[in-house]
Amino acid sequence: MNVFLAWLPIVFAQLFLKLRSNWRWLFIPLWLLFFPNVPYLMTDMFHLASLKVYQPGGHFFNDSNSWWSYLLLLLPALIMVFLGMAQVFKLFSAIRLPLMQKIGSLTVLSVLSSIAVYIGRFERIHSVELFIQPMKVLKLLIGHWSAEKLQFVVMFSILQLGIWGLINFLQHDFREE
Repeated sequence: MNVFLAWLPIVFAQLFLKLRSNWRWLFIPLWLLFFPNVPYLMTDMFHLASLKVYQPGGHFFNDSNSWWSYLLLLLPALIMVFLGMAQVFKLFSAIRLPLMQKIGSLTVLSVLSSIAVYIGRFERIHSVELFIQPMKVLKLLIGHWSAEKLQFVVMFSILQLGIWGLINFLQHDFREE
């Protein structure tokens, strides 16, 4: 389910990028609404701890079922995170944001999506609940702050900004070759 939800903003961004009419702007709010599902996939990596691959002494079990589970959990998450986050640069280029607005937008997007990931992971609120219970979701987004929530939002924002920095570096590095 999480991979499907992370796929939606990729589809909405593609529709925005491909359409040439003014109707394409309807996909930006949908993209923004579902974008936090992309970085949310990184929190699924904690499920790796439930796999029975470790032996005492730091050695690994050669249990093929666990390694298949590892592959099926990690690969889609990595692909969707890098595709979804790299696509942000395409959107910014299509909208023609100047450099400083890109940096500011990435920062705001990372903070907003980190808050959304927090309420999704810890408050167990789903993206579609914005349509079903918008006031409840807005209260969770704005209120109920704690030191733990603030720390998570800061750390997860740094993680996203780091991934965007890596993607930006790789894009420039490949252009130079």
